[in-house]
Amino acid sequence: AARTASSAPGAPSSRTSQVTRASAAVRSGDRRPLRTAADARVTWLVREEGAPGALEAVRAASPRGSAPYAWIAGESGTVKELRRHLVRERELDRRRVTFVGYWRRGLSEEQLRERAAAGAGAA
Repeated sequence: AARTASSAPGAPSSRTSQVTRASAAVRSGDRRPLRTAADARVTWLVREEGAPGALEAVRAASPRGSAPYAWIAGESGTVKELRRHLVRERELDRRRVTFVGYWRRGLSEEQLRERAAAGAGAA
């Protein structure tokens, strides 16, 4: 079952959280309103407007709170870079960083399935 970031292990309660979120969008029309009970600051990274990449945006962001928690989802390579940055450079406890790579740049869904099937057959 899917979980929201606020119900993930180690995640702070949304009622008392300060949230900083960077959301990516291809076009400005892709932006959607985000509702939350948290004290949230949302930054949209819109490619057509020349926004920085996710890693650059996170590097430039100031951490909020005394025990930060990160939930990262997106393209696998970008997710890996973000997690490494948070754990190695920002020294977040790796148990407070949840991450999911949903796709790989340059590969179709069919190619990903073929790779997964080939990997499962080799095990």
